[in-house]
Amino acid sequence: MMLHLPPIDLPGNIHHVKEGNSAYVTGADQYRMSWAAVIERTSPQWDGLTEGFIEEYRPTDTFGVAGVESQEHSLLWLGPADIIAEFIANPVAVPWGQLAGNGGFYDRWPNGDAWNAFIPHTTWNPGGQGIVTEYPFDDGNGSVVVYELLGRPALLSPGVTEIGDHPVPVVTFHCTRCHCEGDSSDRYMSARPDDRRTVCRRARQHTRPGRCRGGEANARGDEMVVAAQAVTGNPVTSSKEGLHAAWCQTKDLNPHEVTEFSSCAEVREARVHTDRHRMAVTS
Repeated sequence: MMLHLPPIDLPGNIHHVKEGNSAYVTGADQYRMSWAAVIERTSPQWDGLTEGFIEEYRPTDTFGVAGVESQEHSLLWLGPADIIAEFIANPVAVPWGQLAGNGGFYDRWPNGDAWNAFIPHTTWNPGGQGIVTEYPFDDGNGSVVVYELLGRPALLSPGVTEIGDHPVPVVTFHCTRCHCEGDSSDRYMSARPDDRRTVCRRARQHTRPGRCRGGEANARGDEMVVAAQAVTGNPVTSSKEGLHAAWCQTKDLNPHEVTEFSSCAEVREARVHTDRHRMAVTS
C-alpha cells in the first residue's frame, strides 16, 4: 500500500545549519510529504526493508512509513500502520499532528537495495523542471541558483544503473556572478532528496567568502570567448568585457547531452517552469 504525492512548493522556507559549518543543513522550518506506505509483515520485501534496523528497533509487525523533505533536507517517519493507512485512503491533508505524537522522525531516507527499489523517485518541481532554491550574495550582486531541468545527468541517483535514451530530471547549480560553477561533475539525476542536498551544499559552499571570484572568473571567460571566436572565424569585438556573461545568457540548451557547464540560459528556462507551476496553483 503506497501513496506517491505530487510535488508542492515551500516558498520562503528557512533551513538551519550546523554551527561552524554553514554548508551543512541540519533541518528546516517546513517539510512536505512526498510518499507514504504501509509495509505488511507478509510482504516479500519485509526482510530487505527491515534488515538495516538496529535489533531493538527492528519492526516485528506491519508498520507505517513516510518520506518527508524540504529543499535541502529529508526525514523518514516510522510508526503505526493505521495512521498511514487512513491517510492513504483519504489523502486530503497530511496528519502532521498524529505523526508527531506517534512513532518518530529520523534523519534522511534510508539507502540500500531494498529501499532504493521501494521508494519512488521524487523531484522538487512538478515534472522535474524549475528552481529548487537560491542563495543571494550578501552584497546583492548575483546569486547561486539550484535548479532542475530535463537532461542527461553525469551522476546517477543511488540504485539507478541506467536511464535509457530519454532526458531525465537533472539538478545542478549556477552562479550568476562568475558564471563558472556547476560543471558536469555537479549534474546529478534528481530522484531523491540527497541528490538535491548534495548540489545545494556545493552551492552554499560557493557563497562563502573568497570562493566566488566574479571579476577574475569573468575576465578569464572573456579571453576564452575571444579565443573561440578567433578559431571559428567569427568577428571579435573591440571590447572583450562582458563576452562571457553574454555567452552564458545565450547558450543553447540540449537536453539530450550531458551539458558541460551550467548557464544563465538554463536558470532562465528553470524560472519559466517555476512561474508556470505557481500560476497553476493560484489559478
